[in-house]
Amino acid sequence: MRYVLGLFIPALLQCLLIYFIIEVNTGNGSWLGLGAFLIGIFAVPATMIVNWVYIRNTQSTFQVKTIVRCLSIAAITPVIILFLFLMS
Repeated sequence: MRYVLGLFIPALLQCLLIYFIIEVNTGNGSWLGLGAFLIGIFAVPATMIVNWVYIRNTQSTFQVKTIVRCLSIAAITPVIILFLFLMS
């Protein structure tokens, strides 16, 4: 259960936000959709690896704090993409 909450939920949220940014920028001549796609290709697996290592190292003390930290690590990429979206 800790891997579902710590790995797949944050990755799903990242993918949904990246998909939303790509769909919003389709057909308006902006390169932001492509940038979000390229960032997402590398950021989602990297986030999953970082969260997996963190969860594996804190196996004995899996609490709400671990889930919050995994979600905060996963929020870095969407914040960057949203910043780029607001700047365009």
